[in-house]
Amino acid sequence: MKITILGVGAYGLALAKVFHGNGSKVTLWTKFKEEYDIITLKRENPGILPGVKIPNDIEITTDLKNAVSDAKIVILAVPMKAVRMVARELKNMIFEEQILCIVSKGIEQITNKFMSEVVLEETEHENLCMISGPSFAKEIAHGGSTGFVVASFNDLSNATVKSCLENDNIIVSTSKDLIGVQVAASSKNVFAILMGYVDSLDLNDSTRASVLTCLVNDQRLIIEVLGGKSQTVFTYAGIGDMLLTCMSSKSRNYTFGNYLGQGLTKEAAMEKMETTTVEGLYTLESLRDLLHEKEVEVRSVDLLYDIIYNNEKIDNILKSIKNN
Repeated sequence: MKITILGVGAYGLALAKVFHGNGSKVTLWTKFKEEYDIITLKRENPGILPGVKIPNDIEITTDLKNAVSDAKIVILAVPMKAVRMVARELKNMIFEEQILCIVSKGIEQITNKFMSEVVLEETEHENLCMISGPSFAKEIAHGGSTGFVVASFNDLSNATVKSCLENDNIIVSTSKDLIGVQVAASSKNVFAILMGYVDSLDLNDSTRASVLTCLVNDQRLIIEVLGGKSQTVFTYAGIGDMLLTCMSSKSRNYTFGNYLGQGLTKEAAMEKMETTTVEGLYTLESLRDLLHEKEVEVRSVDLLYDIIYNNEKIDNILKSIKNN
């Protein structure tokens, strides 16, 4: 079975290694000739995932139509900001029986739409699914063990992606809660910023655990309010991904929050991280807007917004976000 991965970032390359190792024929696509030249020559993306070699029989191309023409599964692994543009290009290239699988996480700014909504709007392709779970790309690329959720309204699509992704190291569960999985995948980046901030305050472990408990409950509420199923919080895509992102310095969002807690401005924090993109920062604004439209107050979301944009100083963070 052929699987095409659109995007040669860390996550796309990690998934390519998994699918290839499981016996699928894999094609990688990049829009950029310079990126194509480097990866083809070195058989790795040294600026993104150094040391992770791309097997020689994985095709690399800049020809989008050829890349997706005979693929059973097309993985959309481009940065969130590029999802609409790439989806628009795909509209006349994909067929009904192909599975379009999204791994890009977040909420589109301005429209406040989740990635499946963006892709459906641009492609009119309804055979969509989402892969999510606790996974750092480097660990997955090196054969680390983890659990994923594959979410789709289509049982056959769920089963197909599961069979291609699962192996001795990767456990895959399936879900029909496409919206809930995306809400979880997006909101955990916001909560990771807040947990990074909390950890910079040198609070005791009991307080940290209590704060995290409140955040898990807030995620459950947000999933339900935005149209998902509350039980999705108890999956790999929910609390699994949440724990990973909220408790590890390997998380860019957590690190950003930690720098904020040390007194840096958001601009200074990003400069220190040598990045212009912190996913949770952009998701925060959209998530806050969506919740306000629903007239639902989630204290942790509002608190983080005030910390970042209104220079709010919090004396007792647990009391400030406690669940009623």
